[in-house]
Amino acid sequence: MSTKSHSTPPGLIFAWDVRDHSMWRLVGALVVLMAAMAGFFFIFRIVHPVTQRLPVTPQHVISLDPSNPAELALIHRAQDRSFALLSDSDSVAPVESPLLAFHSSFAGHEIKLRELDPATAAIHQPRLFTAASDVLPPVPRRAVDSVAVPPAAKLHAIMSPSLAKRGQANVELSSIKLTQPTRVQFRVAVGSAGQIITALPLSSVEDAEIMQQLNAAIRTLRFTPSEVKRVEWGEISFRWEVATTP
Repeated sequence: MSTKSHSTPPGLIFAWDVRDHSMWRLVGALVVLMAAMAGFFFIFRIVHPVTQRLPVTPQHVISLDPSNPAELALIHRAQDRSFALLSDSDSVAPVESPLLAFHSSFAGHEIKLRELDPATAAIHQPRLFTAASDVLPPVPRRAVDSVAVPPAAKLHAIMSPSLAKRGQANVELSSIKLTQPTRVQFRVAVGSAGQIITALPLSSVEDAEIMQQLNAAIRTLRFTPSEVKRVEWGEISFRWEVATTP
């Protein structure tokens, strides 16, 4: 039986004996890239245009003396806006050709007044009515009935049922001009002796003086003493009532 020789694999995992030439390839590519960039700089070269400088004419200030006749005439020509300031060299000779001469279309026409239209004859129409004539029939005067003067009304404070049990249910308040009594309401606390301890306005009016007068009038009210309840709360509202004649 013949035996064949087998090649033994190397004992290393990586092929360390193979040389890597990638560094030389990178260096060659870099040199080619630099040569290409240098060629681009020569091909696409930026050329700035040369600006031409305009000649600057210095400004001169000429002082004119009005006492000199020639300079005074020049001053008058400068002040005259309808006069063209032209030098002798720029003066143009008058046009001699009849083709270039200007002829206005209204030359030779004379302005005449237009004849006025005759005045229209006034038409006199009969006047049916005049300022002195009475057109409407006479109207009898209307009898004016005498209006009875309404009785004077006075402001009254209306107590809630809890407060009405301890005193008057309706108290008259004089000399207080409250125009909107339905908008005002107070919540009061009555002590055991019948005096007003606290008066809090639940709703009020814009006039602060009227509210102060109402607060002062409410604090003067007195109720019957109560030994059962030390503090009793209730509401007071207002309304105008006609005074009853005895």
